[in-house]
Amino acid sequence: MPTYEPADLDEMTLAEGINAVLADLRHHPVTALPHSVFTLMRHVDLLCHLTSRATGDAQFGHAHDHADAADRAQVEPLSRAAAHLGRATAHYTQALAPALALSKTAAPSTLQAQLDLIDARSQLTKHVHEALRALSDARTCLTGPHPSGQAVPAVPPPVPTPPSSRARH
Repeated sequence: MPTYEPADLDEMTLAEGINAVLADLRHHPVTALPHSVFTLMRHVDLLCHLTSRATGDAQFGHAHDHADAADRAQVEPLSRAAAHLGRATAHYTQALAPALALSKTAAPSTLQAQLDLIDARSQLTKHVHEALRALSDARTCLTGPHPSGQAVPAVPPPVPTPPSSRARH
């Protein structure tokens, strides 16, 4: 599985880019390990690139007189997809604080510290799950509008469970 960088997405359609980023997020999950902070930041970079591209493409179809009919027809789906991509970016950005807390190597010494780690894992899992759901919704906006004109939100993909940082007895 390749590791994508924003420039890699430029040769893909937006829907292909979303699929590539979804695959990257699933193949390189954010866990409680120190290197996951780098992975998380790389994912934010990919999501920002997709969001910028979707908004730029929508703006082109809306504002430019030389946009053809196909470009103009894509303004609404691209705008909805951009909103979902922005939501995915926000959730991945919000996952940064719990990922940093979990990346510390010291074992928790108090009950409160253990509870804080449990909360951080919960927050990390929640934000990653919501980001994956938002990405699926963005893909749905681009690939299959509902007959009413609104995209049907996709079923969220399964969230990978981060490995435990130490064995439980």
